[in-house]
Amino acid sequence: MEKKKKKREYRSYSKEFKLHVLKDKYEHDLSYQFTARKYDILSPHTLTLWEKEFPLDDKSLSLSEETIKKVMSMRKKKEAIKSSLVMTKEEQLQEEILHLRKALQYSELRNEALNEVLKIGKQEYGIDLLKKAGAKQ
Repeated sequence: MEKKKKKREYRSYSKEFKLHVLKDKYEHDLSYQFTARKYDILSPHTLTLWEKEFPLDDKSLSLSEETIKKVMSMRKKKEAIKSSLVMTKEEQLQEEILHLRKALQYSELRNEALNEVLKIGKQEYGIDLLKKAGAKQ
């Protein structure tokens, strides 16, 4: 059986079309995926390439100052979120130490509770569960 290779489809877009799509994306705060579907663009990644080709402050985009500020603030928020998600090795180790300390405290508390139950069992019922039964003869 022969495998059929999918033929890649390439499209070229005019500069005016690219500018129109980017302007619409910025002004209406559209996602890459939605914009690509809306304008029948094969890949959302194409839009990121266009963004590099036509920077946000490009005069040909003719965006209002308000739109530019809004997009810039959204980009800053996304960068802040990304940087907060990426922890340094030292922060990861500190977090692990904190987690292990809490686990140790819980284990010690649990051990104390179990010892108290054994003590109550011995006092009330006369059963010593800690006593090991010796070898029977």
